[in-house]
Amino acid sequence: AAAAAAAAAAEVPVLAAHAEPSFFSTLQGPIQDVIAPGHWVGQLAGINSKTDRWEFADSSPEEVSGALVSVLEGLTPDRRAKLLMPELRIARADASAVHVLTWTKAEWLDSLDVRLEPRGSGCVARASFYATGLVPTSVPLAPLINIAMAWFPFGSAEPSRGGPLQDFRLRAIKGLLTKSLEPPQLVPAEP
Repeated sequence: AAAAAAAAAAEVPVLAAHAEPSFFSTLQGPIQDVIAPGHWVGQLAGINSKTDRWEFADSSPEEVSGALVSVLEGLTPDRRAKLLMPELRIARADASAVHVLTWTKAEWLDSLDVRLEPRGSGCVARASFYATGLVPTSVPLAPLINIAMAWFPFGSAEPSRGGPLQDFRLRAIKGLLTKSLEPPQLVPAEP
């Protein structure tokens, strides 16, 4: 399974998962992702931004990257809806990083950025999920409006318990990723 995940990481194209953002979001999303004005204050204040350190003792950066791509591509529409990211686009996936643009149903753009570093026989990942702006990318001139509104802190709540959305997303993705990297369990044959 680990070798298959590593092979998948090596040949991942830029793609969308089961849904497409609107015309304006398609145009403005990559621009807003690069400048991410919603993250300027958010990362300092800890609002709508979360960074975690994940350790994978027995998985290489290539394996983790490939497994993460498989997890994201394999999210069911129901799971994507629960994570409030029904639309996503993998912008980069290699042995050093995975970067994903995620849109909510209303087309607010949030970014998942995972940096991978080899450590011994495994790797360490620095995973960040953050909002890129207060105004959805479906609104004309959203990146410019979001630059003007960058000083205005805003938050997003987890759908079920009301906690911070980005914490919820990182916990869910880490759980799915960890499960996908586990070696298959051997079941003894019955006599």
